[in-house]
Amino acid sequence: MSNMPRTTGENESLTRLASILQEYDQVTVLLSGGMDSGFLLWACTQFLPRDRVKAVTCYSPTTPCQELDRAIQTAKNFGAEHILLSSPEMEDEDFCRNDDLRCYYCKRNRLAHIKQTPGYNWGTLLDGTHLDDLKEYRPGMKAAGEFGVKSPLLEAGLNRAAIKRLAVHYQLPLLDRPMESCLATRIKTGQRLDIALMAQLDELEEDIRSLGITLVRARWNNGEIRLEVRSEDFPVIMANRDKVIDLARNRGFSMISLDLSGYGP
Repeated sequence: MSNMPRTTGENESLTRLASILQEYDQVTVLLSGGMDSGFLLWACTQFLPRDRVKAVTCYSPTTPCQELDRAIQTAKNFGAEHILLSSPEMEDEDFCRNDDLRCYYCKRNRLAHIKQTPGYNWGTLLDGTHLDDLKEYRPGMKAAGEFGVKSPLLEAGLNRAAIKRLAVHYQLPLLDRPMESCLATRIKTGQRLDIALMAQLDELEEDIRSLGITLVRARWNNGEIRLEVRSEDFPVIMANRDKVIDLARNRGFSMISLDLSGYGP
């Protein structure tokens, strides 16, 4: 591949990634709207013939509309075949209970749904897990292992910083994407997931973003909304305090506060 990065370590990581990918006959990237799986899809299109690469995105009431739009655009940018599947995790009582294993139940449901969907040669399923993910509590990784999902970025020794540097070097349209998470994370663990409530929270976050704030979480806890934004966006929130209150009320929320600790994943 021409125009390799100048940093020796990243050059070696990209070479390892190419070797890992070229071991597969057919691959399907589990594509979200984030940078990591987007970068992996780009790498697949660079190191494998296009007819051996596809992407799949599962969506449900837990999917922020912004995330789905980004996944669709990412696949289009890299010229990859992209399958959208409506996933059934909201039919799973274990998932809707919203306990500490919520992400495991979701991933298990989605992967089973992909495998059971006829008409596609999925080949090997790949996800965007990287080194930094090993430092966090991610029960979904257990489900990925159970279904044979491979993690080439992790195998190649890439972390998020290295992925970002490579994305900058190759001028990939993946930057300035805040970390995203499913709408189930907005409802406090232990409180039952509700489709209508998640839709309201998604809409409220869209409203808040219209004020010029790129990253916002509207956390629900027994009727109260707690907004999380980056600390540098506090002045925007306070300058628009009355508007934020009106936006929340228009979405059906009467109690809203600002988390002074700032955004935390």
